[in-house]
Amino acid sequence: MIIYCLFLLLPVCLAYPSFQEQIPNGKNVKHPCIANSTWPGVGHQNKNGGGARNPFGLAFADAGFKWTKVLCAADTDGDGRTNGAELGDPSCVWTPGQVPARTTNITHPGVCEPMSSTQCQGKNSFVSCVDDSFAANCEIVQNTDVKYVDLRMPTISIPAVDTTYMCLSFNLPKDQDYHIVADKPIIDNLNVVHHMMLYGCDDSVSEFISTPTECEMSKCTSILCGWSVGETGECYDAGVGFRIGVTGFKKVVLEIHYNNPKLVSTYKDSSGLRVYYRPARSEVLDMFTMMVGQTMLPLPPGQARIEKVGTCKSSCTSMILKDKVYINSGSNHMHYLGSSMKVQLFRNGVLIADLTNEESYDLETPVSFDYDQPILMLPGDEIVTRCVFNSESSDDWVYYGDGTSDEMCYGYLTMYPRSSLRSTQQNCVATSTLSACELAQGVAYNGCDWKTLIKPGNPSVTQMINDLYDNCDYGEPCIPECKAVISKIASTNVCFQGNNLQFLRSLVDVTEQVFEIVEHLQWCPVTVG
Repeated sequence: MIIYCLFLLLPVCLAYPSFQEQIPNGKNVKHPCIANSTWPGVGHQNKNGGGARNPFGLAFADAGFKWTKVLCAADTDGDGRTNGAELGDPSCVWTPGQVPARTTNITHPGVCEPMSSTQCQGKNSFVSCVDDSFAANCEIVQNTDVKYVDLRMPTISIPAVDTTYMCLSFNLPKDQDYHIVADKPIIDNLNVVHHMMLYGCDDSVSEFISTPTECEMSKCTSILCGWSVGETGECYDAGVGFRIGVTGFKKVVLEIHYNNPKLVSTYKDSSGLRVYYRPARSEVLDMFTMMVGQTMLPLPPGQARIEKVGTCKSSCTSMILKDKVYINSGSNHMHYLGSSMKVQLFRNGVLIADLTNEESYDLETPVSFDYDQPILMLPGDEIVTRCVFNSESSDDWVYYGDGTSDEMCYGYLTMYPRSSLRSTQQNCVATSTLSACELAQGVAYNGCDWKTLIKPGNPSVTQMINDLYDNCDYGEPCIPECKAVISKIASTNVCFQGNNLQFLRSLVDVTEQVFEIVEHLQWCPVTVG
């Protein structure tokens, strides 16, 4: 099963739907070997878009992402037909907004056809003739006892900013117990929808977001399902499902990440997820999702390889689990500097399995690792997440964060049964050397009592902020008065010294005031002692 969170690249790599309008019949290009199927990501090797470009996509980029006469007259896939002939503009006269000369029998200008011909041998290695559509691979939804509910945003205006997260709560059926057995996306505006997540809310959570609201962190943290660019939907393994209803989740939060790098002010969207569910049966086991990884990700620019490791320690899995579980799938998540990633399971220091392993990671071409034989995990096992980044394309430092210009290092593992959990705590993401359980306990880091420091309303933090406001100028962050205040803060509190600054910045629940202090100290570094 594929779950995504939870994602610096040129915006053209994300905005392929808008480029469909820049070529004739951009939305009508037929798949070369799957009947009644199209190839919406025309310029990409992945038919759904994102990731590496095919020959036509490379030529389209060289043409400045415009339909030129030169591009029209070229034969980018080498099958003997010009791009214009394949796309219904044989005379190369079409311009955006016009109806092409031909709107039927549109073939792919990036795929050499006929695929079996001699001239096309070796040119179409990226083409898969396996129908991976939701309809072809999810027979369970045809059962008469399966129902569905559409959890989607009402039509909303998307802010003209690079990154926006919007959240909305929904009540689920609660007349009895059900299991979620499948989900698929409902995409309204793929120009801006980057990914979606659906979180289950425990009964103790009273939060309910009744109207679409910009959000950062919901109190609902149990990942049920989601979607990312390139996916068509997901069916769950037979015999498992996410329980909802009387004894399961009764409400959920839909979180949508909107990516609008061109800062378009007219975009609207009403996307969401269609969730399929059926009455719970005793033989169906309850699933849950464990998120692992690392949030301390200071990435200097211009580096070919930077490895960051997050460990879910054996002491932590013993606190999370009271009995054995079985891992039935895993997936990786980084952003655009991510180059490779793996999640590994260890027992008594011995490697049991690579739960995920992508030697060449690409956010736009997600991979799910589904196991024919689920992998046994015991309390006391250790999970190690290794993320490798390449920052050669970056001119500035990059840190952990939600935006597409930030970075992440998360692994998502689906497991069962949920009854093996000791409590609602199920995620195990590290920050530096502290595991999730140590973070929950407030274990000090390098002598820093960070748990007290980030407590809302901390009077000492409020005083630091007031002193910075009174003495610092954002245009000139290192004026003498400001530097004196910063020196005082750094010399009197170990939390604001050395590597501890990066630690504080990486905390998921760091307060805005503490983050602002960290920013000031990084703008104007001082020497302590």
